Amino acid sequence: MIEPFEDIPVRNNMQTIAFYNVENLFDLHNNKATNDNDFLPGSVKNWTPKRYQNKLRKIGYAISNIGRRETGKHPALVGLAEIENDTVIKDLIASKHLEHCNYNFVHFDSPDERGIDVALIYDATSFIVLNSEAFAIPLVDDDGSADYTRDVLLVSGVLDGENVHVIVNHWSSRREGQKETEFKRLASSQKVSDIITHLKQQDNNAKIIVMGDFNDSPQNTSLKRLVDDYGLFNPMETLRSFTRGTVKHKRQWFLFDQILLSTNYFKSSKSNYEYYKANIFDEAFLKLFKGPFKGSPFRTYVGKKYKGGYSDHFPVYMILKK
Repeated sequence: MIEPFEDIPVRNNMQTIAFYNVENLFDLHNNKATNDNDFLPGSVKNWTPKRYQNKLRKIGYAISNIGRRETGKHPALVGLAEIENDTVIKDLIASKHLEHCNYNFVHFDSPDERGIDVALIYDATSFIVLNSEAFAIPLVDDDGSADYTRDVLLVSGVLDGENVHVIVNHWSSRREGQKETEFKRLASSQKVSDIITHLKQQDNNAKIIVMGDFNDSPQNTSLKRLVDDYGLFNPMETLRSFTRGTVKHKRQWFLFDQILLSTNYFKSSKSNYEYYKANIFDEAFLKLFKGPFKGSPFRTYVGKKYKGGYSDHFPVYMILKK
C-alpha cells in the first residue's frame, strides 16, 4: 500500500487547478451507441468489477494528492479526459479517497466514436457553477464523411468569490501521424479561440483557464497561436525535458497535457488569486519502479495486457495564491 502524504497544514490562501487524462475510465455496461466492447466483462481486456474498483481507487488517490504538498488539500478543480459517462464520474467521486472532498461535476456526452468525454469535477465548497456548455468540433474525413471527436467543455463559475472560465479539452490524437492529423487539432484550437473571443467580448478582463490533453506540445502551432493571439500564458513550456513529460511514446517524453491561463492572473492583488506555480504531478507511486520502462507512467493496460496501474498520462496542475 502507498504511504499517505505527510501531513501538511491546509493553506486557505491557495487552490490547486489540475488536469488528468485517466486512460479509458469505462463502466462495466455495454453502450450500444459507442465502441466500448473492449471494456466489458468477458471482453479481450477482461474488464471486471474488481479491476474497475481498483482503477477508481487509484485514480481517486492520485487526484486527492495533486497539489497537496503545496496547499495541504485536494484540488478545487480537476479537468478529466477519457471518462465514458456520468456513471464513472459518480463512482469516482464516491470512491475511498475522494468521498470526503465535496466533489460535484459537469459533463456532457460527446459524439466521440470511442465514447470517451471530458468533464470537470469541482469542490462545491470552493466553486459555484454559473454556466456550462459543450462545443462540438466540426471535422470531415478525406472521403467527405463527418468525423467525430471530443467536445470542448466550457464551465463558467465562481472560485472563492472570483469569476473564472475553465475550458477543458481532449484534442484528436496523432495515431495516423502528426502531420496527417494536425488539421484536427487546429480545428479544436480555433474553437477554443472562438470561445475566448466571445468571453472577452462579454468581459474584457475575464479570467480564463484552458486545460487539456492537446496531443500537441507547447511549441506546436495549435497552442502557440492561443498564447500569441489570445493573451494566454503557458507555464508548461519550460517543464518538458528529455527526462520528463506527461506521456511517453517510443521512449520519448511528450508534454501533451497542459494548463494555460490568461495573463491577468499575474496582476498583483491583495484579494484575488494570482498565478503561483505549475508542475507535472509525477510522483513515484504513479511510475513504473523497475524494468526497461522504469520511470514511465504506470498504466492500467498496455495493449490488451492488464497492468493494474493508474494511467498512461501523468496529471498536470497549477497553484493559485491570494
